[in-house]
Amino acid sequence: MTTEPSAAPPRTERLGGIFHRFWAAGTLTNLGDGMLATALPLIAATLTHDPLAVSGLVVARYLPWLLVAPFAGVLLDRVDRLRAMAVSSTVAAIAVAALAVAIATGGATLWALYATIFVVICCETVTDPVTRITVSRIVPGRLLDHANSRLEGGRLVAQDCVATPVAGVLFAVAAVLPVAGTALSYALCAVLVVTVALMLRRASGLAESTETTESGEDTESGQGVLRSLREGFAYVFGQSLTRGLAFNNAGMMIGIQMATSVMVLYAQDVLGVPEALYGLFLASIAVGGVLGSVLAARLVAGLGRRTAMMGGYLGMGACLLVVGLVPHAWFVAFVWGLLGLCMTVTNVSGSLFFQAVVPSRVRGRAGAAFRMVGWGLSPVGALLGGLLGRIDLALPFLVGGLVMVVTPLAFRGAVAECARLSDEAVASAGDDDR
Repeated sequence: MTTEPSAAPPRTERLGGIFHRFWAAGTLTNLGDGMLATALPLIAATLTHDPLAVSGLVVARYLPWLLVAPFAGVLLDRVDRLRAMAVSSTVAAIAVAALAVAIATGGATLWALYATIFVVICCETVTDPVTRITVSRIVPGRLLDHANSRLEGGRLVAQDCVATPVAGVLFAVAAVLPVAGTALSYALCAVLVVTVALMLRRASGLAESTETTESGEDTESGQGVLRSLREGFAYVFGQSLTRGLAFNNAGMMIGIQMATSVMVLYAQDVLGVPEALYGLFLASIAVGGVLGSVLAARLVAGLGRRTAMMGGYLGMGACLLVVGLVPHAWFVAFVWGLLGLCMTVTNVSGSLFFQAVVPSRVRGRAGAAFRMVGWGLSPVGALLGGLLGRIDLALPFLVGGLVMVVTPLAFRGAVAECARLSDEAVASAGDDDR
């Protein structure tokens, strides 16, 4: 089963003002996420030196993907998704603003940090899927790869390249500043999303039924929540294609988490990276990811979607193996950047499946079930990496790399079919646009 290289969109076509506002909203959310992820551990370290207590932030971060994400998927298939994103961003802004007040008045506690990150990630179970699946409502199908590249590039720059150093500098001035900045980012995101929704309603040729179809209200409003949940899980796990894609995603997440869970120790103890340069060393993955976002659409057009997806998956696994086998800091930084490039290419080329192939009425629930498996199993990979790291710090990279090579090979049929259906959806959308 093969997929032909898809035609690149004409260079004269632009994504448009509505998309760029939507892109800015998503980028602001990513900026806030990055600042909060950097600031909260620093604040926690001022409250306690107990590693277990600090690690509670990680638990609070992953729990919503297990407990809340499926219900968020039901919500997104019942209401207008842009409206849900605006409301969730507003709730996140209020929660973080409350924490900023507590910090400024000296009333911050570990439990307040736990509660804040839990609420924010609950909101993220809404905003993250909306950012990924609603883009098909904003741009023509033939431009989806280009749009996904822009979204992924904005996320990497905002969250990994800008937010981390900015939050560190702001924290050095006053602990409340990065938290207040996060609240402002979420609030501005909510405002931009509202303007995007208004612009879509006013756009010429937008049928009244489009918004209803995108939200799923016409088919899901009279259906019970549990039945809706079952339908979403049945869509993902009831057919071999989506089940294979879900298991492939889970295997890749486990493999990468095995490595990242011990990266700080590997970098310092094996590679000899100074603490002051660790953030810069780790940012190489973001630099590679930004390059990947620039090249992804061209690679899909030139090589074919299946080749781009499989090459990205196998490239990620190969990079982890090389990191474990060649412990030289500068070389590892380069390879870590290549891993970021491969990861972005697979994300961009695979995103179109949920945007154009999965039926709109079930996209929210299917995406939530998909993420619940991948994100839910991430702590398993981290635990395995920690256990292997006790034996040898290179083992998590070697074993994780093998997992990330074997997994896509085992599910190569599902990956190929995903690529074929995505290309057919793009071609069909292009015919409709004409």
